[in-house]
Amino acid sequence: MKNHLMTVRFLFTIIVLAWAVAMTLPVRAADPAVTRYFSGLWDQPKQESQGIMLQIIDQEEDGRKKAVAYWFTYGDNLDTAWFMAIGHVEGNRVVMNLYTAEGVAFMEDDAPGNESVYAVGTLNLEFKNCNKGTAGYDLGEDGEGEFEIRRLAGLYNSRCSGGISDDTPSDAKPIKLTVDLDPAREGVSGKGKAMFWERADRSDFHVTAEEIPDGIYEILICDPLESVGTLEVQAGEGATQFRSPAAVGKELLSFDPRDCIIELHDGSGAVLSSGENVLTDHRHGGGSGHGKAEVSVQLDNTGVYDGATGSASYLEKNNSIEFEVEIKGVPEGDYPLRVGTTLRGQITVAADEEDDDGTLKGKLRFSDPQKEGRILLDFDPRGHWVEVYDLDDTSIILEVFFPE
Repeated sequence: MKNHLMTVRFLFTIIVLAWAVAMTLPVRAADPAVTRYFSGLWDQPKQESQGIMLQIIDQEEDGRKKAVAYWFTYGDNLDTAWFMAIGHVEGNRVVMNLYTAEGVAFMEDDAPGNESVYAVGTLNLEFKNCNKGTAGYDLGEDGEGEFEIRRLAGLYNSRCSGGISDDTPSDAKPIKLTVDLDPAREGVSGKGKAMFWERADRSDFHVTAEEIPDGIYEILICDPLESVGTLEVQAGEGATQFRSPAAVGKELLSFDPRDCIIELHDGSGAVLSSGENVLTDHRHGGGSGHGKAEVSVQLDNTGVYDGATGSASYLEKNNSIEFEVEIKGVPEGDYPLRVGTTLRGQITVAADEEDDDGTLKGKLRFSDPQKEGRILLDFDPRGHWVEVYDLDDTSIILEVFFPE
């Protein structure tokens, strides 16, 4: 390449791959996190038969994800040519050094050393979501520029969300992390909590606050502090929820709050802070070690059925334990109930079961020891997600993280 610019002409002959294979992702304000699911073929829609093959491959010693890319293009002689790029991930960007090779013949035998390969510049990718982004290159004396990239094909049987759960191992065990948020300056009272849950299929991060003045507070994490969203306090209470993959009423969780300072700020600075503390690990297993408790919580509607509501309750007294889940405002049928990802039964909603206002309802009851009309309670719902699925057992319609 010395002093000869590779005219950005490049052969990507896999035109037979239709755009229908591209992943879907709702447009969101939050920048995505570049995860392993960004690996695949990226087309240059404004250039003829050119594109990039990207692979997110491993972690560096400092925890950053490594990336390798091959940029297929054309040289000044209009023959096919390519660059190799090596670098790392920074949030929604992939920052790489660009290399090329010369003096190597077709099918030439391997030779010691890599004298034929040398650095020529940089290639930086920035992604708007799982399907679109821009690439900027700098070839020094040979020029610099920018072009659009769009996903052409991804990894088999994967769905990119742009959230941190895309990188969670499939055999990950459920964890819950919590840290208290305490007053951060004189004259401030109130309290808060930050909570993080992770399991193989999703991650959640919640920030709550109470007994602080009404208003909108900025949520900042890590060192240096970075803004990740806002929390609105009304009547002395407020909460903001993030999830990966994103869900109705919850922001995309594209950052990792673990091992980070967590603070709420107003116009004068920090109001509540985790201080030197970070999220503390609590792992959950099966159902044992019940303590005396009486807890009742409302289930959150995920948006599948607009009028759906539900509740879950736990009661321990007189050496017996009862747990029940009730749902309302859904069509007749059997709704799978999962606690901690394990199927625990079906909630039957039938026409002969109605609320006082005529709303259909259904309930599933458990107890230990087992009582008449109840299923044996052989698990502990506390510290686990309680989820009600739709009739096809494909989508969550109601859910709550049952408190400990």
